[in-house]
Amino acid sequence: MKKIKYLSFILSVVIIMLATGCTETSEGFLDDKSEGITIEQIFGDSLMTKQYLATVYWQIPSVLYAPRKASWFLTDYEDYSSATDDGKEVSNNRTRFCPAFMKADFTQNGINAGFDHFLNLWTSMYSNIRICNQVLESIHQAPLTPETIEGMRLEARFLRAFYYFHLLRNFGGIPLVGDNMLSPFENYDLPRSTYEETVDYIASEFEYLAEHLPEVQNVQEYGRPTKGAALGMLVKLYHYAASPLANGDNIGSGENRLLVGYDNFQMSRWQKAKEAVDNFNSYNDAKNYYGLIEEADGKGFYTATTTRSSKERIWFWLVDGIGGNVWPHGSLLPKSRSGDPKIVPYHELTEAFPTIDGVDVRDKNSQNKYYTSPGRYNEDNKMYDPDEPYSNRDPRFYYTFLYNGSMWKRLKDGVKEPVYTYRGAQNDGIFGSGSPTGYYYVKICKTDVIGNQSDSEVRGNGMAFLRYADILLMDAEIMTEIGVDKYRSDIEDCLFKIRKRAGITAGNDGRYGVPAHMDQDDMLDFIINERRIEFVIEGGNRFWDLQRRKLFAALNNEWSHAAVWEKIGEDNGETYFTWSIQPIEQHYFQNKMYYLPIPLKEYGSAKGRLLQNPGW
Repeated sequence: MKKIKYLSFILSVVIIMLATGCTETSEGFLDDKSEGITIEQIFGDSLMTKQYLATVYWQIPSVLYAPRKASWFLTDYEDYSSATDDGKEVSNNRTRFCPAFMKADFTQNGINAGFDHFLNLWTSMYSNIRICNQVLESIHQAPLTPETIEGMRLEARFLRAFYYFHLLRNFGGIPLVGDNMLSPFENYDLPRSTYEETVDYIASEFEYLAEHLPEVQNVQEYGRPTKGAALGMLVKLYHYAASPLANGDNIGSGENRLLVGYDNFQMSRWQKAKEAVDNFNSYNDAKNYYGLIEEADGKGFYTATTTRSSKERIWFWLVDGIGGNVWPHGSLLPKSRSGDPKIVPYHELTEAFPTIDGVDVRDKNSQNKYYTSPGRYNEDNKMYDPDEPYSNRDPRFYYTFLYNGSMWKRLKDGVKEPVYTYRGAQNDGIFGSGSPTGYYYVKICKTDVIGNQSDSEVRGNGMAFLRYADILLMDAEIMTEIGVDKYRSDIEDCLFKIRKRAGITAGNDGRYGVPAHMDQDDMLDFIINERRIEFVIEGGNRFWDLQRRKLFAALNNEWSHAAVWEKIGEDNGETYFTWSIQPIEQHYFQNKMYYLPIPLKEYGSAKGRLLQNPGW
């Protein structure tokens, strides 16, 4: 596989530039003086051995974020959701993945398999896999205790399976190299494994790891994989593979059909996912390691997404602030709060959040499945006022967005002041130097932090790839697919738990706004929307939900909107505004975009052994 030769070069760059500790940056063990270090020297030194594996941890953001250059991880917050109806990148730079994906370039022949970021993604995943295989081959040489060596072997296998899972999501079936350390100087021309073979291989790895990984990591090792993480990743894998894109609605044909999904629908795949979630729950019931964080007024949701160590996190990435621009605050907060926002939400996303009683603000009849026609409101919602659209909302709303008039500190030691996004507002006004949508994200931001606080003052929390709320919502979706009537009580219990923790009021019926007697289609729509709310800008969950359930097609030719506020006057210290919803961006989509193409460089060098994905 010519890829291996290319990856060897990438690997050398990664080792030299990104050698780090597991949870934070360090000086790096290969500096300018160590360019000639050999594998034997690395594994002959205990510190260098650990730092060699740490380079693979440092690449976890290459899964959490959209394809990019490695150096962008902490300076640009390019969440996959910026290629969806949730939000957009501020830059509109179509050499970047997200603007290109949803802004016509993929459908108007502006982007082909030669797009740099397809190759960036492919090579970064395989370089990580090669590092893992090098660890597995050479770790026995290291001057470490047998217990440490075995622990690092298990970590390497977990990380390798994790990166294979991300390749599966992006490309479908891919070449599986197993434990082999293939020479970077030979062309092996390995063919792609089928989708089913790839799923089975990844599953077998996580199953083994679930039997051998430690149940908990000590404080010094916090952030490394555990038995719970392996069990949780099995749920994530089987839940993904059972979804419509691969299970019964395959977009492929001919030779590539089995590379991008299964040949037909089988309910047994959803049942396999149910077995996986039941195994996780049985383990957790016995050990009580994981659960929702519940605090008054919905603050548990905030704590779950901003706390470095919590019982809600199952598999996650940790990082500290870099270069004085604290992640993620510096990449999300508005300029008036010393930020330089990279991504911003559309108005549609704000309308996905119900009022505090859990009732949808949107008119169900105006929706095409999950898609919102903004500005058409649910007449049965008595708590929503279109003139005061940000009042009485789901408490998660206030931990997710900044909007016109919301409060945030301007100075590190200052008090909270209003953020103004109205047309003409200084710094943050729409159509000026502020957000083009009238909103900013504050999800996963600490409420007392501004964008430029020093690294020493803020210890970063990183991001969860998998937290307990995801287990609950995957379980609800899996049960709905198997039989909504059979599992109705259990499905609703999952939803009640999520909404109770969110701070939504139970109501006289104790249902937290969850409609009764939903059929399968309505229940699935409800669950996918609840996932949309719960996981805003967390690891690209919205992107992967739209992909695996084949919902992207509903966005084709649709517009996303901004909330445009206008200042109309002041009186006795009160400022008065009016607002409107205005279209700002049209989306485009073709079925081929459900999978990325095999990068042109890899496809060409394989001389027909790497079949291309449908439509590319």
